[in-house]
Amino acid sequence: MLGTPLFALLAFLLQPNSAGRIVIDGRFDDWATVPIALADPADAPKAAVDFGEVRISHDDRFVHLLVDFGRTVNVQKLDGTVLLLLDCDGNRETGKSMHGLGGVDVIIELTPANAEFSDRAGKGVGLRSTTYQPDPQDTAARRLSPYDIGFTFAPTYASDRFEFRIRRGVVLPQTAATFTGDRFTGKLLFRDRAGRVNDETGTFSYELTPVEPPAKPQAGDPLSRAGEAGLRIVSWNVNQGALLTNSEPFGRVLAAVDPDVILLQELTDRNTAGQIKGVLNRWLPRDGPKQWHVVFGAGGGNLRCVIASRLNLHIIEPLQLIWYPDWPDHAVRAVGAIVKRAGKRLLIVSIHLRAGGRAGSYKDRTRQVEADAIRRAIQQAASGQPYDGVIVAGDFNLVGSRQPLDLVAEGLDADGSALAVAQAYQLDGLSNATWSDPDEPFVPGRLDYLLYSDATLTLPRAFVLDSRDLHPRWLDRHGLKLDDTASASDHLPLIADVKWIDPGL
Repeated sequence: MLGTPLFALLAFLLQPNSAGRIVIDGRFDDWATVPIALADPADAPKAAVDFGEVRISHDDRFVHLLVDFGRTVNVQKLDGTVLLLLDCDGNRETGKSMHGLGGVDVIIELTPANAEFSDRAGKGVGLRSTTYQPDPQDTAARRLSPYDIGFTFAPTYASDRFEFRIRRGVVLPQTAATFTGDRFTGKLLFRDRAGRVNDETGTFSYELTPVEPPAKPQAGDPLSRAGEAGLRIVSWNVNQGALLTNSEPFGRVLAAVDPDVILLQELTDRNTAGQIKGVLNRWLPRDGPKQWHVVFGAGGGNLRCVIASRLNLHIIEPLQLIWYPDWPDHAVRAVGAIVKRAGKRLLIVSIHLRAGGRAGSYKDRTRQVEADAIRRAIQQAASGQPYDGVIVAGDFNLVGSRQPLDLVAEGLDADGSALAVAQAYQLDGLSNATWSDPDEPFVPGRLDYLLYSDATLTLPRAFVLDSRDLHPRWLDRHGLKLDDTASASDHLPLIADVKWIDPGL
């Protein structure tokens, strides 16, 4: 809102909305009853961002914002920078005055400017305090990270709306604690890469009220299988083959969830099926002489996909090497096989799409080509060896557009419809993020997906496991350490219990 009249810039106090808990999953249905905090007009027609509605909610742990960006964008790869200015304690005497907002304590930057190369676009999320400025020459000085305030958002792919989450009660160096008072104020602005302010909102003010935390007894085993499920499937990106070089946390987690089928991504071309069998047979031994069966992807360059199963795996030729259509000497990172159970054939495909880029970029277009090639290979496989259901899971790397996900799913169900997307959440039920790495400029988000034939299959249960969500009782019961998932990989395992709709699994 550039050139806004003074009366429109005045803060207006919002009544809190904390009755329903907001889930950071990019679906937005839980925002339906949250009132509009601020409605910014469409007044920046030539800008990369033109802010619209802002909604705000809170619970006992977090403050949430839903922001309309007026354009379909990737917020960690913008042509410029969005600044979220926050007077976290609602006190104009702390912090500094910036862009017409007094008492600014914290600034969250979506796509901060490239500090090293001013002619290049920025990436990720940045965090600054107006009252704490570490000496850049002091390597021991505390550097602020958006992970410090539990910042996350959804969706990771391009959208015109995003929901954001910030932790309450965080104390940064020399900075007011976040959202511990009875209200806070803020505003949003967008600067282009030349530093010009192209759009800004008015000031919003929000009242915080005491909220009772929900009970979290975890009375039942949170890792138990759904009673009616026949197969448990796990998909996990194992971080450059760390399953073999750092097998202890992986082994404890896999033993705790006890899968029947495991889809792995990011093994390397130096790894072998025999090595994977060795790890699995050590941590998940079977009764009798039979061992785990492993199909090791033949394509994908130095990174490979794998399927491991307690049941026999039947190799499907079209899914052993899926070639790029215009790059015939290079194969997509994917592998498929069929598992037979109760007289039915389940086609299982592990995939790992290209990382990086934003919507419309070369890397995003490459993901689309890979997704289309995988779908065509599955269709070819079905024409030769019909299946009763299909599971496609792995690291989709949806940091550009959503289109690769839709391309893989298109028309693959038994009734000709698209595959369904499993809605898997972390055990606290508040996020579906599957990736995080505090050493990276990007914040936690959902990169891993599982697609399934909902015409023939049902998922009684699906979840994302972060071992830090488990009560100590269940950590002890399953022989897990608190940080096992975090120390194993930058991705979290995605677990799904599967059964046939028509009696079978």
